[in-house]
Amino acid sequence: MTDTTETTEPTEPTEPIGSIEPTAPADPWALPTTAAAPPVGDAWAVSAEVLSSEEARKPRRAALLRWGAAALILLLSGTAAAVAVTAPERTKIPGLETPNDGRYAFPQLTLPPLPSGKPAPHASGTDGRHYADLRQLLLTPPKGATVSAASAAASPAPSSSASASATAAPTATAAAADAADWVPCTGYAARDKDPAKFNALLAENACRAATKRVWTTPDGTRTEIWLLRFGSAVEAGAFYLKMNQGDLKDVPGLEYAYLSIAPSVDSTSSTAFTKTTAGSKNEPVGRVAYVQASDIAAAVVMTNPQGVPVQAFRQVTILQNNMLH
Repeated sequence: MTDTTETTEPTEPTEPIGSIEPTAPADPWALPTTAAAPPVGDAWAVSAEVLSSEEARKPRRAALLRWGAAALILLLSGTAAAVAVTAPERTKIPGLETPNDGRYAFPQLTLPPLPSGKPAPHASGTDGRHYADLRQLLLTPPKGATVSAASAAASPAPSSSASASATAAPTATAAAADAADWVPCTGYAARDKDPAKFNALLAENACRAATKRVWTTPDGTRTEIWLLRFGSAVEAGAFYLKMNQGDLKDVPGLEYAYLSIAPSVDSTSSTAFTKTTAGSKNEPVGRVAYVQASDIAAAVVMTNPQGVPVQAFRQVTILQNNMLH
């Protein structure tokens, strides 16, 4: 049996551990220490990048302001131009003015009042009679016209006994003060070259009242309007048919000539013109329109040595017709 012995190699001696100095305990009341912060710049300072972007925006802002100001000026100019064009009359605007075609400027037209309890001429269920003052149914003269003085042959207002149309004699009211004068029915017959013929027609159809108005406009056109009232539409129609076949002394050479006045007038009217014409447009020197409105027969006579403008003739005839309807 062998004898084994363990041998151990000698180890190198280690250095002795030095003594560890004790550390003082931390002060519990001391403020905590922090790492040093990097230096902080001015809070109101702007970086170079921001400055460069702001400089780039300045031209665009200036351009927007300029375009905005230009748009505002354009808007204001357009508004001012619109006001300047629409405020004055068209005929007074250079470049837009149109030559005067002969039409007149009339004051506002109003129908006369009706007697108490009497219907309008074209009211439903009536016979179409005109109960208003006949003189106030005459067309008012246009602005600038010279109205002829009252006729020396003016007759007094028709009395109730002389009127079978149940129209009371007009009284002197403020409205009647501006109206034309009453004239005898025979006054119209005296204008024709055959007065006896028309006197017989007036008597046969029992003309109840008559009135007329005469004016002259600055262009030299003389207008004379006659209204003759009869007892019924039948009597007025019978006289109207002969009326437009007359031969007026102061308008020689009249011939029947169709002229469309207006759809509302054409069916109850007829026209006649003179053969003689004058002016740059060769207008007839005389134009006449005959109109029937139920119990009233009317004549519109217009003369002018330089020619009667057709538009003025149409205008006067239409307005007088409107006064009767």
